[in-house]
Amino acid sequence: MILGILFVPLTSSFAESIIPPHRQWTQFNDISKITCKDGLILLQKSNGFPACVSSTAYLKLIDRGYGMFDSKILKDRPMMMNDLMTNMASNTSIMHHWHEMMQNDPTMMKNTMKNWISKMKENPKFLKNMMGPITSDPELRQEMIEHMKKHPVMEQSLKDHPMWMASVHEPMMGSTMGSGMNQGMHSGMCSWCPEYEHNMQHVSHASFTNSDRMMNIIHHMWIDDKMVQDMHEFMLENPEHMKQMSEQMMGPILGFMMDDTEIRQQMIDLMLDHEDFMNSIRHIDSSK
Repeated sequence: MILGILFVPLTSSFAESIIPPHRQWTQFNDISKITCKDGLILLQKSNGFPACVSSTAYLKLIDRGYGMFDSKILKDRPMMMNDLMTNMASNTSIMHHWHEMMQNDPTMMKNTMKNWISKMKENPKFLKNMMGPITSDPELRQEMIEHMKKHPVMEQSLKDHPMWMASVHEPMMGSTMGSGMNQGMHSGMCSWCPEYEHNMQHVSHASFTNSDRMMNIIHHMWIDDKMVQDMHEFMLENPEHMKQMSEQMMGPILGFMMDDTEIRQQMIDLMLDHEDFMNSIRHIDSSK
């Protein structure tokens, strides 16, 4: 029995799971036949030899020119693709480039948001992942208020919403904002009143050894329908990514969301349920 284990052929799944990739390469000399241990991603290095590395190392090696992104290798290995996309969705530098591509291509932006809105309707969690970081961050929620005020349909929807209008004129409720946060609040500070003005600026930073190589990965994903759909799923599932995206391009995103009747109503419901957000816009109704 021991001898049988020692002489298991290299082609068996057991042997391939523990044999280093360079030894597999010696036998097969075919990248499509190379396998890696769970949690590692197959990378074909610049010299042609294979390597099994973590998702973080995979991106670093490509960025430094030690390997090339090969979409076919990963499309044939869904688990590896999932690991890579999960890492990318949480990488602020890569997502900065992804967002820039969306902003610079109106068609891409429109198609992306159409897809996202559809996913938000299917899974309300995705809308919460978008709205949660915005309503919880004082600066982001002020920026969102400004965008909503500039959207005629959204503004009218809020004015026509009895619960919303009643809520914004209530005293501040208990929240994590701290005591005394409502001191000095009056109708002139009403986020839904014409005289309220506020401007916010957000700056995002990105750094790469070679951003062109990262853009190449993004480009290959964008031109593949299945890959870009999967990537969007990982982005929507990551609240931290949605926060970064809101900081970089909140206006266009909210615009598409507020154009949709169903999503617009869900946004209002989520805002009404968020005490800190509602406290930030509540004021005393001086007409009473």
